[in-house]
Amino acid sequence: MTPEGPAVPPAGPGPAGERGDRALIRSLLLLLAIAASATPIRNYDYWWHLATGRYILEHRAVPRVDPFSFTAGGAAWLDHEWLFQVLLYLGHTSLGPAALCLMKVGAVLLLGRMMAGHLRREGYGPAGAAVLLLPAFLGASFRLDVRPEMATLVLAPLALHCVLRARETGRAAPLAAVPLLVALGANLHPGILLVPAMLGGGWAASVILERFGSGQGAGAHSRLPGPPVFTRRLGAVAAASALAAGANPYGFGLYGVPLAISRVLASIPAQNLEWQRPAPGQFPLFWAAAAAAIAILVLGWRRADPLATPALLLALVLGSLHLRNLGIFFLLLPYGVARPGRAVAEALRRSWRRPRWAVGSGVRPGFIAATTLLAAGVPLLALLPPGVAWGLGVSSDNEPAAAADFLEREAIGRRLFNDVRFGGYLIWRRFPGHPVFIDGRNEIYGDLLREIFAAMRDPAAWAALLGRYDIDAAFLRYPPSLQRVLYPGREGGPPTAGERAFSAAYFPRPSWALVYWDDDAMIFLRRSQGHTAAIARLEYRSINPDDWRDQYAAVLAGRRPVGPILEEIRRKLAEDGSCRRAQTLLRIFSGLQADLGRGAGPGSGQGG
Repeated sequence: MTPEGPAVPPAGPGPAGERGDRALIRSLLLLLAIAASATPIRNYDYWWHLATGRYILEHRAVPRVDPFSFTAGGAAWLDHEWLFQVLLYLGHTSLGPAALCLMKVGAVLLLGRMMAGHLRREGYGPAGAAVLLLPAFLGASFRLDVRPEMATLVLAPLALHCVLRARETGRAAPLAAVPLLVALGANLHPGILLVPAMLGGGWAASVILERFGSGQGAGAHSRLPGPPVFTRRLGAVAAASALAAGANPYGFGLYGVPLAISRVLASIPAQNLEWQRPAPGQFPLFWAAAAAAIAILVLGWRRADPLATPALLLALVLGSLHLRNLGIFFLLLPYGVARPGRAVAEALRRSWRRPRWAVGSGVRPGFIAATTLLAAGVPLLALLPPGVAWGLGVSSDNEPAAAADFLEREAIGRRLFNDVRFGGYLIWRRFPGHPVFIDGRNEIYGDLLREIFAAMRDPAAWAALLGRYDIDAAFLRYPPSLQRVLYPGREGGPPTAGERAFSAAYFPRPSWALVYWDDDAMIFLRRSQGHTAAIARLEYRSINPDDWRDQYAAVLAGRRPVGPILEEIRRKLAEDGSCRRAQTLLRIFSGLQADLGRGAGPGSGQGG
């Protein structure tokens, strides 16, 4: 076999069998690509992006200061995703969220077709290509959402694809498209800045190989980048792309966005989840794919692609720093390891000493391995962390419509404290009548975030913060973990530490009344004269669905009766029989009541 032969040679019973093999593998790849992308809208920033698109169309201008909050209102805001927001609003209002999800699926299918075409030109058969496309779809899945990042996940691989096609064909037209893609992306998502960086790295590697390499010429499978004219064109395109990134309403200020967000997040104690490092236990596929890619690049370094390999290494470094970059790493993986991977496969075949399978035996190890892996792809999407949920439209836990309806119906929440998760939806539902406390735009809330985390260390400071912003109601989620709380010491003694649910710790019952809860949110009212009538009519005095563990322990210890708790859970189910949290709490406290009744222990009474 020559070095130019296919990495995975066709094997089978004949042309008809080969066509059947290809059809099966392509069908499995198509199914995997759809399964990886047919997911509902999960990101809670979706809503403020919609509201911003509406704002831009209504005001015929891109915002330069924050219009949405009462805590950072008027602060400078570089809305670097304005064009995506306009398109998102038009699509949401004219087609609906389900259609937007289907468009996302179409974009992923386009990416899959591009990657498969590149691997075919690099000498891979369908089975060999499937082995590289499988981790690409599996790993990128959790980043495939209807959000501005999708623009980068599509445009960055497309730009690299255009450059590689220009190198293969010798044509300049694909190169000319790249600065246009960057200019478009600069108004959709700042991640497009990755493209000038990728091209700059590819140009530098190409120049080095041109001057110091000892490859085999400029063929399709050479180490060298191609004729010198291509390298010169690539340098010009890299420079043009860097300039094209300034083609947005804020000019070259776009380059400062990632640094500004990083500075804000570095200055607060609790890091934003998307900017955390991917932990091996939570993202095992990334670390396994990164290790495999590095091994392939080391073993096949002589055939590393001077354009695609540096791009992959850049994405690998970014992915290891922040999990929000994992999507681009996986989508560049088939490009970056294609050539060295083929070289490694060829070396392994040449060194394989055992007898090869007979052509007529019907046993095709490569085909069998590829189809087995692809068949396992869809189950792996559900099993591998962080997992996937399928569906179209908005995810069921990303639209607290009933709680927002309650605010409107009761005309409460003039100055509403809200969890950051709900800020975007409240902007969409309540702006301009009611600005929000906070939302997902980290870059404009740096001072507020530092103030919040400082106040959370001291109950008095927290109460002062709420008073300073004149907070009269709170719109809270159910945090996944308990909060550490400092309780004042008795008779001037040192404070004591404990753990409670967030709502119980920071919106305690003596000052705040729980007036609404469902599966998504809780609403608390400040105990003030203006709320007296509403609290008397709406308050839940015994149950707190966020703090139920502490209440369970109190009943078990005989410090409070279980009867009033059960009455209020049944009240909630009478109002909303589909509330899953209320159904679960009813089972828990009914079981506790039965256990106490059988044991005639403390807390079994029904009195209030």
